[in-house]
Amino acid sequence: MEELGIPTAVIVTTPFIASSKAMAVSQGIPDYPFTTIPHPIAATEVTVLHEWVDKITDEIEKILLNG
Repeated sequence: MEELGIPTAVIVTTPFIASSKAMAVSQGIPDYPFTTIPHPIAATEVTVLHEWVDKITDEIEKILLNG
């Protein structure tokens, strides 16, 4: 998406941090920014998911605006 000029913010759950870093390196962008939320998401109540997202909103905004 970013290659098309569309700002993108990647959000991963904590078990996938290492995989996300490895993917960024393999794509030639080792410092690619992403943010994380706890795991799991499928079994988490919607209200808790909203709380998690509220905590990373500022970080997502920075990624989108500085990318």
